Amino acid sequence: MAAELPAELRRRFASVQEDLSAAPLPVRWVRSDGIHLTLKFLGEAPESRLPEIATVLRGAAGGIAPFSLAAEGAAAFPVQGAPRLIWVEVHGDVAAARQLASAIDAATARIGFAPEAREFRPHLTLGRVKGAARGDWRSILERAAGRAAGGFEVSEYVLFESRLGPHGASYAPIERYALGGAAGGGEGR
Repeated sequence: MAAELPAELRRRFASVQEDLSAAPLPVRWVRSDGIHLTLKFLGEAPESRLPEIATVLRGAAGGIAPFSLAAEGAAAFPVQGAPRLIWVEVHGDVAAARQLASAIDAATARIGFAPEAREFRPHLTLGRVKGAARGDWRSILERAAGRAAGGFEVSEYVLFESRLGPHGASYAPIERYALGGAAGGGEGR
């Protein structure tokens, strides 16, 4: 489950990824159309479980109102040592984002998916580091960080199907769920 980002913000991240590709850091970049705010990762689930998953998600966050978040700056994770991810931190109404992630986690736990062991920390993954860092990649990241910013509204969450391919994962929406007070939602594929 994830919250989608506006196309303009994804285009901005694609430009940042292009700039960062010059860094001496072996990164497998997330396709720009796949950059989203992950709220819960279910892993592999048989297609036969989709109706059950979709049903439990329909009522998961009805009491949560739409909220605003802001993406601010590209960074490496972890901060110290060898990086594993290049990501953008998310600020704004983080309490509402945590409440939504928690509601989704609780709903999916009721049907047998393992609950999250760690606290939800909202972020947007730009790329995964696949090897040893070389040279002064941090200064390139710092210069690009200021361009990886922009606000977005979360008025729905989306159940996505993820498919791995030779150029990374692609995501197809299965069903959309409106947050309380938002129009639309509950639309299947």
